[in-house]
Amino acid sequence: MASYYVAVFAASLGNLLPTERAPTVTVMMASTTDNVTLYHKGSDWVRAADLEVIVSNATATRKYRSDMFVLSPEKQVFDLGSSIVVPYQPGDRQVRLVMPRAVLFSGEVR
Repeated sequence: MASYYVAVFAASLGNLLPTERAPTVTVMMASTTDNVTLYHKGSDWVRAADLEVIVSNATATRKYRSDMFVLSPEKQVFDLGSSIVVPYQPGDRQVRLVMPRAVLFSGEVR
């Protein structure tokens, strides 16, 4: 009888655990005529391999994975003090930093 209650409790415990949450990152964006730079200003760290920067305008979209953007300092994670640099083309308006389950940042270049 006791083993029955232990089994029921163990099965119920799985429903009480919190679900996995998407990371949050505070990002500051700066741009020049050639590049867009995204600075990590706080919150969670994220594996660089999970990140993608999407730069788009009304007619084109370019995607930059971790092997295509410049992560400084060079390491495996995007965390406090890190920056990501991607090329910028005149006419680009929207910049997004995304990972498979979340949009971490979205901004407009002006």
